[in-house]
Amino acid sequence: MSEPDPRGRRVAVVADSRLDALLPELRAGGYGTIQLPPAGLEPELVSAWLEQVAEHVAEFLRHDYEVVLAGDGSNEDELGEKLAELGIGELRPAPF
Repeated sequence: MSEPDPRGRRVAVVADSRLDALLPELRAGGYGTIQLPPAGLEPELVSAWLEQVAEHVAEFLRHDYEVVLAGDGSNEDELGEKLAELGIGELRPAPF
């Protein structure tokens, strides 16, 4: 028998700029995290990173995880495009 998932079937997609400040609340709420790319990366790298994030989000959603977004306004539009390519609508904003 496997151990229960410590994330509580919750995942937050979190902007790099907010991650450190939110970690205590994420842990307390039982959220796993997917980090969005930090500022200053080349656009091609950001796009590839967001494509991977979108694929991970799609997989979590297929397995009935709650996925929320704690963005900072820098990557949400492109992430939304990547998610739409996979047939996924907007992520619910995080409650924090």
